Amino acid sequence: MTHHELLRKLGETAGIELELSAAGTAAVKFDGDEVNFESDCGRLYVYADIASAEGREADFGKLLELNNLFAGTDGATIGLDHVRGTFTLCRMVEGDAEYAAFERTVASFVTALRLIRRELSEGGGSASAPQPAIGHLHDGHIMQV
Repeated sequence: MTHHELLRKLGETAGIELELSAAGTAAVKFDGDEVNFESDCGRLYVYADIASAEGREADFGKLLELNNLFAGTDGATIGLDHVRGTFTLCRMVEGDAEYAAFERTVASFVTALRLIRRELSEGGGSASAPQPAIGHLHDGHIMQV
């Protein structure tokens, strides 16, 4: 399905009218969590603000830890928007996609957004998100050239 079709179907599933604007953008709130969509050059960007970055230098390590190998982002990436002074979460869907996969992507994105926000609001310590299952790579199974 095209990006337009994916968003239209997502809207239908949620019981709302959801369309990309002429500029290729749309936004929707999932229980108060605003998620933005932007279609550009065959890519659909799904992104949201996590929190203000002002005075949060102590959280950079935690966010990098969550970002590392998608440990706490389920495939999305955490960034810093210097212009607006916010931490952001972004996921990209390239080309056409199956609706079921797209819906799972959006659901996991919103879940990750909420978990990251919770990590930041709890403060202190290092991130407690589980690491990806890549342990088998450390058991001597890495090819060396």
